[in-house]
Amino acid sequence: MRLNQTPRVCLSGFALVALLFCGANFAAAATETLLTTQTPQLQNVSDGSSTNYELGAKFTSNVAGHINAIRFWKSSRETGTHVGHIWSASGQLLASVTFANETSSGWQQQALPAPLAVNANTVYVVTVNTGNTYYSVTDTGFASKIVNHDLSSALGNNGVYGPPGRFPTYTWETSNYFRDVVFSPATSAGLTSSPAALNLGNINVGSSSSQTLTLTNTASGSVTISKVATSGTEFNASALTVPFTLAAGKQVSLKLIFNATSMGAATGTLTVTSNASNPTLTVGLSGTGMQPQISVVPTSISFGSIALGVSNTQTLTLRDSGNANLIVSQATIIGPGFSMSGPALPVTVAPGQSAAFTIRYSPAASGTATGTMSIGSNAPHSPLAVPLSGGGVSQSLQLSANPSNLAFGNVTQGTTNKESVTLTNSGNASVSVSKLTPAGNYFSVTGLATPVTLAPGQTASFSAVFAPTTTGTFTGSISVASTAKNSPLSIPLSGSGVASTTHKAMLSWTPSTSAVSGYHVYRGSQKGGPYTKITSSLVPGSTYTDLSVQAGLTYYYVVTSVESNGIESTYSSEISGTIP
Repeated sequence: MRLNQTPRVCLSGFALVALLFCGANFAAAATETLLTTQTPQLQNVSDGSSTNYELGAKFTSNVAGHINAIRFWKSSRETGTHVGHIWSASGQLLASVTFANETSSGWQQQALPAPLAVNANTVYVVTVNTGNTYYSVTDTGFASKIVNHDLSSALGNNGVYGPPGRFPTYTWETSNYFRDVVFSPATSAGLTSSPAALNLGNINVGSSSSQTLTLTNTASGSVTISKVATSGTEFNASALTVPFTLAAGKQVSLKLIFNATSMGAATGTLTVTSNASNPTLTVGLSGTGMQPQISVVPTSISFGSIALGVSNTQTLTLRDSGNANLIVSQATIIGPGFSMSGPALPVTVAPGQSAAFTIRYSPAASGTATGTMSIGSNAPHSPLAVPLSGGGVSQSLQLSANPSNLAFGNVTQGTTNKESVTLTNSGNASVSVSKLTPAGNYFSVTGLATPVTLAPGQTASFSAVFAPTTTGTFTGSISVASTAKNSPLSIPLSGSGVASTTHKAMLSWTPSTSAVSGYHVYRGSQKGGPYTKITSSLVPGSTYTDLSVQAGLTYYYVVTSVESNGIESTYSSEISGTIP
């Protein structure tokens, strides 16, 4: 409750009692907060290791006054830098402060650089970012309206959240994130501003805008204004002859001017000094300078060496890195062999967007050439010049093969052998391969459809095939017809067809005189073993042919018999043989 400065009469038979009663009725705290004894229901809450917020609360006061400080409840796990903000209900930033000398947890409070004047019955928003991912909350903390002295929570979804450093617009249930202010109500005399903060809008750099601000004397007596000053190099106020006396209930208008001298957001303050109960009235000022900015990628273009009669292209990208539309009105190119194509001019490029031009170099003569692309726009420092360079060289049409010749070696008659061949354009201009022609018995090509065009350095591969059907030594070639100077390119071929050879060892033994289910055959590479079983199943008779032998090697064999009960005999006597 505020201290009422108007004398009151207390009806009582005892003067002393009357004075005590009236004094108790008028007494009020010098400052007020919305939250008092409330504590968060949940502490050290986190929505993920990378989720940070700007948390806030909407509030209003039924009287005009000043916000002196911002406060918030800190969880024990919450660390990092905290910045408090006061916003208008529409999201205009009115004041901010960085917290210092914080304790490990509990209420933290930081005074504003200057008291912020606020109007009565006007919704404001106080926010503080989370230092890391932890915060405190009572999910239903604003289910009912909170009132303390002149302050009260706003109607509706009062707790708000959003990305750090930005005006929060999201709500979750009726959450209270424990963001608060320290408020000093004005006494019966005061000076107010309408609006409480002034945004002079977005204007082009080099231009100016103005708006009118109204000062009102809400006191019961006159107020004398002794000084009007602005901070921020881009803001000015119209002259007001001081001292200026404003009668009770009267108003005076001030014209605020924003001169945009640079791109981006600008902030400042209007400070009105008077003998009112709020001797320093501070009004936040803001505006944004709008300007396009042109940037190019790349900043210069080099084509290197290009063969005469050949063209090469590169892309030049123009980007608007400013905050206003970029209008490209003119684009010209000079220099021998250079040309361009692109969007029809003029072209408008929105902030953050781009437009592309194609730059072409077609040298007509040998030697180095330089040029310039000139771009005219509404951006500063227009026109912008982009250097161009390139060189013309005589055409070299050359085709090479790897390998340059192929020897297939011995290939069994009736089988096929393939070898890969890679063609490379080793010149500086495109070469067209028109035909691959094999010559010689049993040679062929596959795997490359012609015609095919190869740019400088580009390759193409095909398979050379040798498939002899008879024995003997054969030679041939592959002729590669192209537009290269060394056409046709000849690739020599050679190979031999050899007869198919199969080796085997035929074994026989005297059958067992006992009843047996069959026999197993074992083989070793040295006399006396060790032996390895080479039969996957029982041999029913007394003969076996080993087809897995190789010429020139000696093998050692033994045989065992297996009875019907699965019992296997010992090894037979060893026999051996050398494969011719």
